[in-house]
Amino acid sequence: MPLLESQGHRSSFDTHEYALPFANSFPFDADERIFLRESFKSLMVSGAAVRVLFFGIGIVLVPLALLLTRRIFERNLSPVYGLCGGMCFAALDCHRVGIPMSRLFGRLERPMPGSPLHRYLWKRQLDSWASDGLRFVVWLVFLNHVPARRPFGGGAAWLKRRSQREWRKLKAFLDAGQPMPIGLVRDRKNLYDNHQVVALGYDEVDDTHARIRIYDPNCPGGESTIELHFQADALDGRESCGGSVPLRGFFVERYRAKLPNWFSEESLGV
Repeated sequence: MPLLESQGHRSSFDTHEYALPFANSFPFDADERIFLRESFKSLMVSGAAVRVLFFGIGIVLVPLALLLTRRIFERNLSPVYGLCGGMCFAALDCHRVGIPMSRLFGRLERPMPGSPLHRYLWKRQLDSWASDGLRFVVWLVFLNHVPARRPFGGGAAWLKRRSQREWRKLKAFLDAGQPMPIGLVRDRKNLYDNHQVVALGYDEVDDTHARIRIYDPNCPGGESTIELHFQADALDGRESCGGSVPLRGFFVERYRAKLPNWFSEESLGV
């Protein structure tokens, strides 16, 4: 069944005005690799047991979850990295105050390490990890390491149930005209294969089929989409931007606006 434009809901986020025009790919230097590894280890230790228990894994599986994720992280650290969370949060920051990124940083091109824009994106990336990094870990563990059979109730069906709740939450934000960052959990075991995008609007046929319109940092220059199908036991989500691997889950991130600390209206002459 085709999606009807009359059933669409959109926010005021314009990708040509607020999205970053370069792709989400940055080369690592030695200091960044060490910093990233230590940041991740700190994230795993601080509050991990409490949050993992909250999501229902149980005390026996907490050490397993952390061990598996730590090994996956260190084994798959690649020569390049992405700042999808930082790029999404930064774009939303500018949208919230109605100021294009170019007015903060001038000409927008892939920033060099140490530049103001690069530091800003890194800071917002860390903010996104602090708010939702452990949720990615929990969903990944449930998808790949918690049995679907009773009494565990894990697997792709667990992600689908929670994604349906998150879908209702996301629609409420978008109905109010508020774009939101969402975390995407793909059908993979590697933590790096997860992703973050900004939901800009949606079109809906019924409770089982919809499309989310998004800003995807991996595909600059316009809008991308995610097709959602809820009718099977597992969520089947398909991304228009490099979407060869299906999505098995997504959630609305805990976003709070935060512009660079040197920002002021006086500095922009407004």
